Amino acid sequence: MKRLGIYFFFDKDGIVDKYVDYVLEDLTKHVDKLIVVCNGQLNERGRKTFEKFTGNIIVRENKGFDVWAYKTAIDSEGWNKLIEYDEIILMNYTIMGPVYPLKEMFDIMDKRLELDFWGITKCFQENSPVAQQIWQCPYGYIPEHIQSSFMAFRRSIVSSTIFQKYWDEMPMIKSYYESGGSHEQYITKYFSDNGYRWDCYTNYDDMDEEIYTCCPLIVAPLEVIKNRKSPFFKRRTFFSMKTDYSQTLPVAKEFLDFLEKETSYDTALIYSNLIRTCHQKDLVESFQLFHVCLLYTSDAADE
Repeated sequence: MKRLGIYFFFDKDGIVDKYVDYVLEDLTKHVDKLIVVCNGQLNERGRKTFEKFTGNIIVRENKGFDVWAYKTAIDSEGWNKLIEYDEIILMNYTIMGPVYPLKEMFDIMDKRLELDFWGITKCFQENSPVAQQIWQCPYGYIPEHIQSSFMAFRRSIVSSTIFQKYWDEMPMIKSYYESGGSHEQYITKYFSDNGYRWDCYTNYDDMDEEIYTCCPLIVAPLEVIKNRKSPFFKRRTFFSMKTDYSQTLPVAKEFLDFLEKETSYDTALIYSNLIRTCHQKDLVESFQLFHVCLLYTSDAADE
């Protein structure tokens, strides 16, 4: 397939860590053109990293989150050029990997000719009033949806009026929660309700939604990566706060051990990014970098 890849990147210091280099090294084998969109600053070393893969680098004001970064790239190409591609990939920096060669995924999904758009992983439907109050999804609940860290759209939908109107009329996104509720949690059902077919590479059909809650990739990475062969995992697994995803604390270390012992993925790529960008207390808890020391006293010692 002829593919366009749009990669969204953000780092508050403009630094491009090596895990991004590793991601793009494989991704660019499967796209005919890559556009990188950076919100905020990009330092000179980071620019040189991206220039290894593309000359199409857009550095823009840090506003609109990932949604407007994608829109900026889409607008820069124009619909006449975009419909020349068989597939357009929207991907962002919040996922790490690949643990498995992307060729395996693309070879399988290329045969799914019945699909108009697809992703790698999804989130389950969530009916919690608390979640809805936070995210404010227009549907009144959070529907089942493709995780927006990787979405692929085929010509059948890109050439449609409804897809083009969706992006042309996209309102400014003003918060992280608005990006989730008004785009990520919304877009899959919106296009599905309008007759476009979708699926995910990673099969969750037999997973218990009560056990794995809304986002298996975050709370059960070992299950999703080891047993269901997702090539990517979320950075967020390693630093989510207890109040966000309580399940992540015990599984993060287990997942890290799997990567180190059973895959060829270099976990130094994880450490180098997280040590620089995360609160150290979160990492100590996630990686279980502590031990219990018992102190004993005796009457004899006090004499």
